[in-house]
Amino acid sequence: MAAPSPELIELLREQSGLSIDREGRFLHRGEPITHPRTLEVLWRSLERAPDGRYLVRIGRESGYVRLEDAPYLVRGATREGDGFLLHLGDGTRERLDPDTLSIDGEGVLHAVVKGGHRARCSRAAQVALGLALEEDPDAPAGFAMALGGSRHPLGRE
Repeated sequence: MAAPSPELIELLREQSGLSIDREGRFLHRGEPITHPRTLEVLWRSLERAPDGRYLVRIGRESGYVRLEDAPYLVRGATREGDGFLLHLGDGTRERLDPDTLSIDGEGVLHAVVKGGHRARCSRAAQVALGLALEEDPDAPAGFAMALGGSRHPLGRE
């Protein structure tokens, strides 16, 4: 039997049925994936392809993941010292880099996590982070975060 053509493999990747919604949930053909081990494998295998799309790669198999917004969700944020610890939807935590905060056209905060991936803030995270925001007419988004004696203007998406 002949190996599938690169075109067929690409078509199958595009028809994976996988997506991540605005709430940071993995879905398959519109239905939430709830099995904990399956979710662990999907989150661990999520990567960005050279063309900027996201995919999951498990062994020799891979499939593209459609994003409603960002690949990651910030479920919550807790104050830690002079900064914030972000609680991500994949179960991990990391320190906020305040210089990566931005506001989209709908007024939703986003940050950059995991070495360069966009993350959408949930309402809970937005409220927690919002307490550290101050109006700043000189900032692109009109707000800045004051942490540890430094000001970090928020960008606009």
